Amino acid sequence: MKKSVAALTAFTLLLLALSAFPQSSAKILVLRPGPADGIDADIRTDMPVTPQGTSPDFIANAWTAQGNYFTQRSLLKFDLSQVPAGASVLQATLYLYTNLTTGHHQLDSGANAANLYRIAEPWSPNQVTWNNQPSFLAGDPVFLPQSVTHTENYTIDVTAHVQDMVANPAANYGWLFRLQTEEKYRCMVFASSNNLNEEWRPKLVIQYTSCELPVAGFSFVINSREVQFTDISTHATSWNWTFGDGSTSTDQNPVHTYANQGNFQVCLEVADSCGFSSHCEAVVIDCTGPQAGFTFSNAFTTVSFTDTSHVANPLSWFWEFGDSTTSTQQNPVHQYSNYGFYKVYLTVTNGCGTDQAYQQVVLSEPPLVPGFSTSQNETDNLKVSFSNQSTGATWWLWDFGDGTSSVDQNPVHVYEKYGEYQVCLTAGNHASQETACNPLKVSKIDVIQNGCSILFYPNPFSVSGKLYFMLFEDAGVVNITVTDLAGRTILKREYTDSRKDIPVEVDINGLDRGTYLIRGTFNNMLKITKLEVR
Repeated sequence: MKKSVAALTAFTLLLLALSAFPQSSAKILVLRPGPADGIDADIRTDMPVTPQGTSPDFIANAWTAQGNYFTQRSLLKFDLSQVPAGASVLQATLYLYTNLTTGHHQLDSGANAANLYRIAEPWSPNQVTWNNQPSFLAGDPVFLPQSVTHTENYTIDVTAHVQDMVANPAANYGWLFRLQTEEKYRCMVFASSNNLNEEWRPKLVIQYTSCELPVAGFSFVINSREVQFTDISTHATSWNWTFGDGSTSTDQNPVHTYANQGNFQVCLEVADSCGFSSHCEAVVIDCTGPQAGFTFSNAFTTVSFTDTSHVANPLSWFWEFGDSTTSTQQNPVHQYSNYGFYKVYLTVTNGCGTDQAYQQVVLSEPPLVPGFSTSQNETDNLKVSFSNQSTGATWWLWDFGDGTSSVDQNPVHVYEKYGEYQVCLTAGNHASQETACNPLKVSKIDVIQNGCSILFYPNPFSVSGKLYFMLFEDAGVVNITVTDLAGRTILKREYTDSRKDIPVEVDINGLDRGTYLIRGTFNNMLKITKLEVR
């Protein structure tokens, strides 16, 4: 009888598996039931309701009988109760032998590649027929290649199936044996457990251990060239890492830094007292250095810098502003002491390298334009606040129009009497000076209320917002007048049919930011309110 190459290969694998585990923990179980205790049967389309539980054949067949086509399949189950619960199956090998005394005149014939499928529901050798055959799991079958000779024996690795049958004994319903393509004149015929020749009966050899074998596994996170490995193995007591670049580690959760870019095969081998397990994955190090860049904008000598570098996982930024000052912020704001030309450098670093960008920052003096606004105090009407609005100036000289002056940037002046004054501001810098003059009317602000109740809101008022007033008594007509502090009328509005407790929107367009007086007149009553526009 010919012994297949597959049998030699399986035997070699079995010896290797045995050598990988302590001899005290590894055990071998050989199952080869006979007619009394075998669980197998064949089923066929030409006898759809007839049980074939005592057939000497374990057959997958598609043939003709007296010119009529029929198909045969076989079922086989082993009692695995001798394998302890929770055992780890190291190797399970099924041996099938050609039935040289079969009643079929054909043996292994045609394109007879076949599969062993896991059966998914109970069946009985003395009751199973073609018509009531059990369902099977189509996924993950065991493949039997096409035979080379007509009397070929097969050695089949069924480790994964048997491990699942041991782990889930209630789901052990055995295997269904059938051709991959059930077309006529294809056959693969082995002896069943009912065969009179014991040496030809199906044999299942299981090597197992009752120890809890480790299962290797790991995850990883890449940061530039540095990789954090995390062990997710089960039942491991020792770890051996190979990182694919010639480096190793025995830490459980190592951190490894690669010197170069590339694809690396990382393997983790774990072990416990029962044996070992290994797991490998590809780690791709695509470490790209930074490309530094930045933009900036300035308001006079205050410059805002914005990092625009192309960089993965930046570690640091280093700015040199050209005036002997530096910063490590990503987007700094820098205040220069003087106008002029400055060479600014940004150096960006990550785990893969360093790059530097350079730009020249030119800070030009703004044009010298004098200007100011005024605000009259409501309670002390002779007191006026002056707000400098000049640009490009470094010094100021005020002439208040009454023979007095000030060099403050934003002075407050108290006049001795009401009247009209010509106020001038001379603003200058190291190169030039300019003067701006505006008339100022300082007058008494008479606020007449006489029980009048009118509310303006919001106050302060936003240029982009809306201004409202509300009355607390009925009035037919309300006049609204807005003046600046010099007494110039900015706008007038008249509102009819104004009723108390109903807000009215004041249509104000074109007001600049500053301080105004708003007058509300109705029913011969007046209320004056200071209005801040921001």
